[in-house]
Amino acid sequence: MVPGQIGFVARRECRYMLGNRRLLIILLGIPFLYISLFGVLYSRHVITHIPTVVYDMNQTGLSREMVQAFQDSQKFDLLGYVDDEAQLNRALADRRAVAALVIPPDFARAVKSGRQGRLLVVVNGTNMLYSNAVMTAASEIAGTLSAGVSVTALESRGLLPGQALDAAAPLNLRLRIWYNPAFNYLNFLLLGLVCTVMQQIALLYVAVAVSREKEQGTLEELRRAGISAPAVVLGKLLPYLLANLLTLNGVLLLVFTWFQVPFRGSIWVLGLLELLFLTGIHALGIFLSTVCRSELEATQLAMLVAVPSFLFSGYTWPLPAMPPLARAVSSLLPLTYFASDVRDIALMGVSLPVLARDLAVLAGLAAVLLPLSVYFFHRQYRFAPPAGQAAALPVREAGR
Repeated sequence: MVPGQIGFVARRECRYMLGNRRLLIILLGIPFLYISLFGVLYSRHVITHIPTVVYDMNQTGLSREMVQAFQDSQKFDLLGYVDDEAQLNRALADRRAVAALVIPPDFARAVKSGRQGRLLVVVNGTNMLYSNAVMTAASEIAGTLSAGVSVTALESRGLLPGQALDAAAPLNLRLRIWYNPAFNYLNFLLLGLVCTVMQQIALLYVAVAVSREKEQGTLEELRRAGISAPAVVLGKLLPYLLANLLTLNGVLLLVFTWFQVPFRGSIWVLGLLELLFLTGIHALGIFLSTVCRSELEATQLAMLVAVPSFLFSGYTWPLPAMPPLARAVSSLLPLTYFASDVRDIALMGVSLPVLARDLAVLAGLAAVLLPLSVYFFHRQYRFAPPAGQAAALPVREAGR
């Protein structure tokens, strides 16, 4: 191995890199773009504006003071009051609220009599970042109000040691976590990783389905066999769709049985969500494959979509806590309308009406991209170059 030979090859490769604009953009520009986007995603540093409802069974000045403290905090966004426990359950089950403040009927009386006033904060635990944020913020608010109440109580009367302890901490805050009460990190994260991996696999392989034929010059065989452009596109899509549906359900079965992640939802709702998501992803992959000139170009574009999807999907860092630019990026990613829904079907048992918006978006993605793919492919298909000496497929076989 001669140093001069290494230098020759290195200079040759540098000339190629400098002459390939797309490669330069990927090598030099994409890392800065991703880091900038990720920085914007976490620019608010903490989770704020957590959707919260209030169940105030006390209806006193002290309970209203507690509600006002939550209202004044940037961490909580109070949506309104509920009148009973059924409405509270429905608000969390429908994902309109993430947390609920519950004030019992004897709250003010207990505090005024020198006993601890109980407070309950209920939080949807499917996203552990929400749970931690709610627990920290609610404890801070209760601690601040406790200090004010205890000073007033201690100044007003002489107390025995046990009474003094209650007066020093007059508010007893309890946190109840629904859907993931044990703070199980496996329940929180594993389903999201499954969804992300399946998206990447589906997108990468489908993205080269048509571009491979164009690169190898084999489209002429299909055209001579009289196969239409829509038939080629759908024929390319269906095998990958069926294979990925089987793989996804096999992996989920492993998650729910071997790893014992709970499943509380409907298999049919989950199946419909899977079908629409994978159809949309395959439509996106076919579209990339039709507009790209080579397998490498299609793979590069597919990776640009796949890499930021998990962080921007709202699966870990909640969508309401994202700045507007990050939410705009998130709204363009199919995984946003899938990963969190799979987790919520499994852990919460959410129903079909709750998922209607996301299902409509995924269906719309497929309804738009499939016709576009057929349109662009048809324009290329009419002028497909011959594949050397490759023989054309018999028309009779193609029609079977």
